[in-house]
Amino acid sequence: MASTDHWVLDGRIVPPPAAAANGSPVEERDLLQRTGFVRITENEQGTSVRWTMFSRNWASLYFAAEWLQGAFGPFHLQYYSAGWFNERHEQPWAAADRIHHLIHKSDVHLSQTVYIRKVAETRRSVPAVLQKALRDNAASEDVSIDCAYDPSSQRYRVARVGPQSTIARLWGLNPVSYPCLIGHSYDEAVSRAYPAVMRSGEPHYDHIYAAMASARGDVVWVPYQRVVLPLLKGRSRKGVRVVTELAEVDISPL
Repeated sequence: MASTDHWVLDGRIVPPPAAAANGSPVEERDLLQRTGFVRITENEQGTSVRWTMFSRNWASLYFAAEWLQGAFGPFHLQYYSAGWFNERHEQPWAAADRIHHLIHKSDVHLSQTVYIRKVAETRRSVPAVLQKALRDNAASEDVSIDCAYDPSSQRYRVARVGPQSTIARLWGLNPVSYPCLIGHSYDEAVSRAYPAVMRSGEPHYDHIYAAMASARGDVVWVPYQRVVLPLLKGRSRKGVRVVTELAEVDISPL
């Protein structure tokens, strides 16, 4: 199935704008944000609707919600609010209901870029790799990263990235990719759990939804579940080992 784009403006399909032919992310952002376009794409992966919040596109979003009723699934909603959110829905009515909900949230300004929630470890939705880490209070180097404590700066620095870890899959093994850098708001938020794990020696499990700079440079919202484990070096704990998995989370910023 060939990929087909439909451009919607003021509640109706219009000819593709000239700027769309460039395929540039900058040009697309201007079309979606400043001009108020909504882009509907149909291909073998299903149907996607792409737009930006805060844009004058309500009529076009209502049109898109109706369009989905006759489209092929699954349905992907991609919308921008302090970063790109990506959602998947199996049924057209569920995607349409979500679009209607987001229309009423279009004036909401997110107050933070990292949301963290501690949840019960007994949930059925805990990925297998995290269940094993919780059970064993340990994880293999392949699927984890190590964060070593630096007494001079009183911060945790990424010392090792496992080749099968989430960071490696999304950003590569480079230890200076966005999630590995220290000092920004993401680093400060996710590292708050580390001292308690070092003191107690017990694993910590939570859900995280964070806006992060991707390998391409744009900002995307990433939902994932995490287990933080004590990292033993000799007889003392000098840091933590972190295992994460992309998964649904009990957090909804919008």
